[in-house]
Amino acid sequence: MKLLTKSTFYFLLLSILVMLAGAALLYLTIKKVIYRQIDESLITEKTIIEDQIRQTDTIPDFEGTFGHQIEVKLLNYHVNRVQSIKDTDIYDTKSDSFIPFRYIFSSGNSVGKKGFIITIFQIISEKNELLHDIEVYMFSLFFSLLLISILINYLIAKRLWRPFYNSVKIAERFDIQSDKLLELPKTDINEFIKLNDVLENMTRKMRDDYLNLKEFGENASHEIQTPLAVMRSKTDLLMQQKNLNKDSLTLIKSINEAITKLFKLNQGLLLISKIENKVFHEKKKVSLKQITVNGLDNYKEIMQLKKIKVEMDASDEALVEMNDMLAEVLISNLLSNAVRFNINGGFIKCHIDIMFLIITNSGLAMITNPEDLFKRFHKNSDNPQSVGLGLSIVKEIAESYGMNITYTCINDVHEIKLQYRQRGNLPKAF
Repeated sequence: MKLLTKSTFYFLLLSILVMLAGAALLYLTIKKVIYRQIDESLITEKTIIEDQIRQTDTIPDFEGTFGHQIEVKLLNYHVNRVQSIKDTDIYDTKSDSFIPFRYIFSSGNSVGKKGFIITIFQIISEKNELLHDIEVYMFSLFFSLLLISILINYLIAKRLWRPFYNSVKIAERFDIQSDKLLELPKTDINEFIKLNDVLENMTRKMRDDYLNLKEFGENASHEIQTPLAVMRSKTDLLMQQKNLNKDSLTLIKSINEAITKLFKLNQGLLLISKIENKVFHEKKKVSLKQITVNGLDNYKEIMQLKKIKVEMDASDEALVEMNDMLAEVLISNLLSNAVRFNINGGFIKCHIDIMFLIITNSGLAMITNPEDLFKRFHKNSDNPQSVGLGLSIVKEIAESYGMNITYTCINDVHEIKLQYRQRGNLPKAF
């Protein structure tokens, strides 16, 4: 939930509670004022009647004067002085309904030591209707004010938060490889000014660290390649000498294998670094079928030596837009994995359709989780020439282009499935 929506929700909830409480308090106050007027009118009438009774010891006729239903009884004995005001409903036979009344009941004694009881009824249906109308008007007024206040609060909050959302949009488009530094819009809100300063300083430091790390990696890789090449050439010269004994030749061969492995490791890490840093910007349509055919041709001698049977089923529509060099590296690493870890007399099946590239090959049963092979330096064999970067390079390339890749192994059958195109991106013909 957005912060603006959440703040509006809380404002709405609290406003409803406050306005309901205010409306109830106002309604009760108005009702109390109206009923107080009624009570004062009843008490005034009662007092006038009491004064007349005390003066004359007779029942006066005030029905025409006050216009209320008045009941007065004279008693020949004293009664306790009582006064109470209450509400009641009286059934009206004419209208066949109950009519609300407010009445005062009062008892006392006159000068002539006679008791009297006075009951005065006043219809309050009109007052109740007035209260009902006030209730409706109050609800309409408070509801309208609530809607207006919510709208005003939303518009004000949206305007106040606009610099924040603008900064977020610009920060989302920030590219660490770009030469352009993060420039956020100016604002006069102190909190957003501080936020923009933090974001600008943070991205500036991130870019500096990235450039330093990138430069260090490139320089280190470049500087390592030269001594490695010298070491390889020197060991080749040593191996060509005729006066070497068997032990010396074995040592030199081990050194040469270690140098070769270190050279491959350096090349692999450098390639992964370039892929992560998005160095390969150029794209064009490449044919996965043609790259696979060329890759199989490169491993032709090894497959013949190991008597590996090859089957290929590829579509001419297997085209993908990506860097051609990375496409060749991806296919080459997959085929290399299928050939090197195959068995004598095994098979390799390549299936390429409009969405998937699937390479299935025979091999030994897995001793680890197939998906772990995509991790760097994770190996499923003790081959000294394997550096454990082949499939991790494949994974980096696939992820950089939004492709999905999976590795499964059932018994001694290995399968790598590369989904290089999503179903929603199929050509119109499909």
